[in-house]
Amino acid sequence: MRRDRPERWVRDPALHAVEMGEEFVMMGVDQGEYYAVKGVAASLWRHLAEPRGLGELCALVAAEYDVTAELCHDDVVAFLEQLRSKRMVRAA
Repeated sequence: MRRDRPERWVRDPALHAVEMGEEFVMMGVDQGEYYAVKGVAASLWRHLAEPRGLGELCALVAAEYDVTAELCHDDVVAFLEQLRSKRMVRAA
């Protein structure tokens, strides 16, 4: 894991999120932006309700979808970095 990447991740508590069916709709009050995620991204968002490590997140995705934890690793990292760049998650 890179030095600047947290060991554990969690949702930013300042972000408002609502689960609507199979997707999450989030609003960043500070940024004034809305976001929506579904599918694997919604699953990851659900798991980020409590602090989780990268390996744990990959294992959870692998258990839900027909993929190995190793195969989903890069996609999970990319998603977490995208969320972090928008201040939607933080280090736990």
